[in-house]
Amino acid sequence: MKNIEVCYTPNSILNYKLSNKIIVVIDILRATSTIVTLFSKGATSITPIETLDECKKYKNKGYVIMAERMGKKVKGFDFGNSPSKILGKKFKNKKIAIATSNGTKTILKTRKSKMTLIGSFLNLQSIVKYLDKQNNNILLLCSGWQGSINLEDTLFAGAIISSISNYTSESDSTIIAKNLYESNKDDIFNIMKKSSHAKRLSSNDNLIDIKFCSQIDKYDLIPYLDNDRLKLL
Repeated sequence: MKNIEVCYTPNSILNYKLSNKIIVVIDILRATSTIVTLFSKGATSITPIETLDECKKYKNKGYVIMAERMGKKVKGFDFGNSPSKILGKKFKNKKIAIATSNGTKTILKTRKSKMTLIGSFLNLQSIVKYLDKQNNNILLLCSGWQGSINLEDTLFAGAIISSISNYTSESDSTIIAKNLYESNKDDIFNIMKKSSHAKRLSSNDNLIDIKFCSQIDKYDLIPYLDNDRLKLL
């Protein structure tokens, strides 16, 4: 029976052995939600980037470049990190390079894993169904906010734990996440609005993103990390 653990910030990932684990990277507000949405609109690959300068270089390679810092789009990039703001745009057959404050940096820390998946409420059941079929241990890796735990990523980790079957865990981190979700599963949007990052986004007039990212099972797809690029399973 597979074991599930929750790592609440990427700063703690050194405490885990990655090579035998399937990792689900979580950044609900907003990187993993944006990535899932980009693939739903036909993007062929998405390259997560750590720095803005590196991401800018991809423009000359024909990529669409996206970047966000402190919740805001960075000047000089095609888009920021808002899933709702790309809904009316065309990305079919496009390659994307994206640098965000937390999520893309977290993805890059998982390159030694057996497999890295990208999770959001938007593709929750797709992730759960895939994990149910696997025998490997699972690490739910929350991106958090600047090294600190956040509510929305913990909530989603709990959603996976609550939905998956045939697992074992003696971890308090798993119990906490599961209890948070099961206490709030009928009111995802409103509980997410209470998070500190949601309040930061609200101050930037991004309340629509919070509502968008709280939708469950909008898309049936799973992005995964293939070397340094994200592709669809």
